[in-house]
Amino acid sequence: MTSTATAGEDEDDAAEAEGEDPVEAEASRVPGVPPDQRPRCRSWARRWADTLVEPERLVEPGARDDSGTAAAPRRAQPLPIRLLVAGLYVQLLAARVWDDDDHSWREDLSGLLDALAFGDGPGDGAAGREAPPETGRRVDAVAAVLMTLLSQDATFTGGGEHDVLAARAWRKHKHMIARADPAEAKDLMLPPEQALARVASWSEVERLVALAEEDDPHAEAIEELSKAGWSVSYEDGIWEVTGSFGNPVPVVARAADRLGRHHTGGVLVRATGRKRWAFAAWAGSGLVLLNSAARAWRTYEVRAPATPESRFADGDLSAVPGLVGAPSPLRSGPPDALRTALAEVSVTYPELMRRLFEDVP
Repeated sequence: MTSTATAGEDEDDAAEAEGEDPVEAEASRVPGVPPDQRPRCRSWARRWADTLVEPERLVEPGARDDSGTAAAPRRAQPLPIRLLVAGLYVQLLAARVWDDDDHSWREDLSGLLDALAFGDGPGDGAAGREAPPETGRRVDAVAAVLMTLLSQDATFTGGGEHDVLAARAWRKHKHMIARADPAEAKDLMLPPEQALARVASWSEVERLVALAEEDDPHAEAIEELSKAGWSVSYEDGIWEVTGSFGNPVPVVARAADRLGRHHTGGVLVRATGRKRWAFAAWAGSGLVLLNSAARAWRTYEVRAPATPESRFADGDLSAVPGLVGAPSPLRSGPPDALRTALAEVSVTYPELMRRLFEDVP
């Protein structure tokens, strides 16, 4: 989960001279937590996280709560306390305090991000704005580390439980991550001393900050597909996804699903694997698929809550529901959904045919 960070070019730098990762060389050591103490640490971390994420509450004199008891004001914890708890939580994750199948820490990290962001925007109170600039830089960097951990084994565009939680936190706090300087939280980029420990490496944090700085609305989708090991490019109306996969159908469906969210008029995607490629055009509820081996258009109706990804996940076209009519030969022209998507990007049908088959002998 760690990778070597790029060292400076100064030949006198001792860390570089010894071939060491400068972040790992300076990082704090991971605390040792005996297995029998892990439940206690988890409980402590959850209590503190719950305390920090409780919203600030101001009450009018004489106000009472639902039980008739005098309502007490609730103040946000001071920013140094929030930073301290966030740092300790990162250390406990590195110490593998949570079991492999226990992902309760994800909700806590999402809450800690909210706690760090309190006072960061208009109407959020004065807690964040009163902090000196150096503290603000620390807040942004720690937030980037928390977001990096939360995004592990998750994507910002998927529909899984972890994906949805990470995407919600990303949308809320992306502006903080974009401001972050990873060097301000290098002490939290801990070495993976425990097997399967949750740690954020320098390269992961740096990549996430770069993603937050992107103005491209497709950036999150491209990041997800790239993390799957595929290359993504766009040229003259057609997205190209390449990789070492065997069956291109699930890949082109997933890519069309993700990238199509930003193309209301339709999207064109080709996925090219080791030996085969597949092409998809998705517009509205219609998805047109071309498998390179079949040389025939297949049109499917895909209506919510189904998605292209869920419909074609198995890659077995004989088992996919929603086929509209019989497959049509290429010479019959574009099906309706394909015609709509082609018009959206000003690509003609003959041009599409040339681009799809120009490399085929």
